[in-house]
Amino acid sequence: MKIKPYAVGSIGTNSYLVWDEESGEAMLVDPGAFEPAIEREIAESGLSLKYIALTHGHGDHIGGVKGFQAAHPGALLAAGAGEAGFLGDAEQNGSQMFFGEKIALAPDVLLGEGDGLLLGALRFCVIETPGHTPGGVAFYIAEADRALTGQAFSGTAFTGDTLFRASVGRTDLAGGDFAALGDSIRNKLFALPDDTLVLPGHMDATTIGFERKHNPFVRGSAD
Repeated sequence: MKIKPYAVGSIGTNSYLVWDEESGEAMLVDPGAFEPAIEREIAESGLSLKYIALTHGHGDHIGGVKGFQAAHPGALLAAGAGEAGFLGDAEQNGSQMFFGEKIALAPDVLLGEGDGLLLGALRFCVIETPGHTPGGVAFYIAEADRALTGQAFSGTAFTGDTLFRASVGRTDLAGGDFAALGDSIRNKLFALPDDTLVLPGHMDATTIGFERKHNPFVRGSAD
């Protein structure tokens, strides 16, 4: 598995291009803006973009979706089932606020707890993580790209804006629920192994173990 991170858009949203090296199948997680460097990597590595996968539907994470859909018409837009209405409503998803334009999207694939996204031999498990938005999800795989950090990890979790390094996502926007966010982190994400690499929607990478011990918003172990 290979992962390439990109900071895109005006507020530096973390977008991730992920692919199976054997099959060349790829997914793009949270394209906050249409980034030419991502297109170059797809072309130069000979990848086939299978999924555009959204952890949630806020404008700073969806701004590049239509551009990548146009460039890769076979790519399927995948998002949490509980996020469908949110993605289709430009007022709720904040696209007007972030981009000055209304973006409404209709997912091709609606995902629920335990569903999987397959890239060749790789399976990314869907974890429902409501709180930052009503239908937010994380993508987890029991594998890691050692070249990304130079360290060994047991797995990788793309957490969007649910869990950051020593912080959590805001809940003061439409559909936000701080209690639900805390439950998602403690009962879902903290159930992952401590040496899971966390790749968030903003800021630096972290690990589940570090957040369990040091995150001031959600200290504590999973039940």
